[in-house]
Amino acid sequence: MDMNAPFLVRLSLLILAGACACAGPRPPEPPCAGAPEVFALRTADGRGELEIEGLVQTVVTVHGSRREPRSDAALKRMRPELAGRFDALRFRLEPKFTEHEVELEEAWLGFDTLGGNGRVMLGRMKVPFNLEEVRSRRHIDFPRFSILNQFAPAEDHGLFLNARSACGRWETGLSLTNGTGASDTDATKDLAGRWMWHPFAKRPGSPWHHLQLGVAATVGSQDTAVGGEAIENALGLPLMTFADGVVLDGTRRRLGWEAAWFRGPWFLQAEALALTQEMSAGGGASEASLGGVYVTVSRVLTGEDKSFAGVRPAAPFDFLDGSGRGAWVLACRVSQLDLDSELDSFATAPGPGRVRTLSVGVNWIPNDHAVLRNALVFSDYENPLAIGGESEDGELAFMLEFQLHF
Repeated sequence: MDMNAPFLVRLSLLILAGACACAGPRPPEPPCAGAPEVFALRTADGRGELEIEGLVQTVVTVHGSRREPRSDAALKRMRPELAGRFDALRFRLEPKFTEHEVELEEAWLGFDTLGGNGRVMLGRMKVPFNLEEVRSRRHIDFPRFSILNQFAPAEDHGLFLNARSACGRWETGLSLTNGTGASDTDATKDLAGRWMWHPFAKRPGSPWHHLQLGVAATVGSQDTAVGGEAIENALGLPLMTFADGVVLDGTRRRLGWEAAWFRGPWFLQAEALALTQEMSAGGGASEASLGGVYVTVSRVLTGEDKSFAGVRPAAPFDFLDGSGRGAWVLACRVSQLDLDSELDSFATAPGPGRVRTLSVGVNWIPNDHAVLRNALVFSDYENPLAIGGESEDGELAFMLEFQLHF
């Protein structure tokens, strides 16, 4: 374990103690409680339950630069989901199918505790770090996450604890994981912690009732070869590629901040991230760093409420007879990524330095089970890149995604 881990362990325990300070027993849910319109099987006594969900996403991308291919259509994900409980015992299974492979996104066993305000899980699930990852992919505003998301942990194998206070003001998440997203490459583990504060949770009439502020951190040691891998732009295209022999070789620290707010048709989400990583290549070693921030603002043009649970159209569109308008959402995201010049010494060619990205989309939500997203994405590079034999200081692309979920 990294030498900084004991401090983070103590800090995490203090956070957890604060989060549970006003915890108390919660009334049991009725036997048939659950998300609306979810396929579910329940035992007669309500003590056992099996839920069946699914998510399918297809995407088309058209590039305005000299990238190859200039356009591409792909199956982004096809994911059946199974979740169940037996009294306080729970499990979840989420395989992901693409055109190339089948991978396991989540698979865990766990149990509820702290009077229903906490849950312990063992297996593979999302590391508690950044808001983009822990949110449901069903209700995001753009076909892709922000440019910062590639530096945040996603699903990993380990031990997880999520808890909240009964008064609704605090939430926390802790995990001890491999730190690789897959099997471990060394004897060390990554420790992650995320803490969220809802300052106006007890004031439902306040315009700031749904304000959420948070901070998160991870620490661990890496020993992973990354030659041939790349840092990408907001479209998932390479900006700079690591040379052969480059190794993530030592301590990695990540610190994140987040804020979110929604009221009526308005929704705001913002995050910042700072990362440092010890690296080596050809006998030389140094510490590289990067950081960035994004802000997303969206509004439902048809007036419905918007939240982390998405938008429910007031007049759903009927695909059979063409009646109903669905809901329309205007979204804008601006982001900035700053890459340390030290990274250039590990790359096959100098990187772009600072990357600024603007994404604008108008999304159509015809009903509770479908979303048509589009995004016009412009990337601006501080240092021009060689793309298709030409020097480019910016790129423009269009993305169209159709999603079905249940």
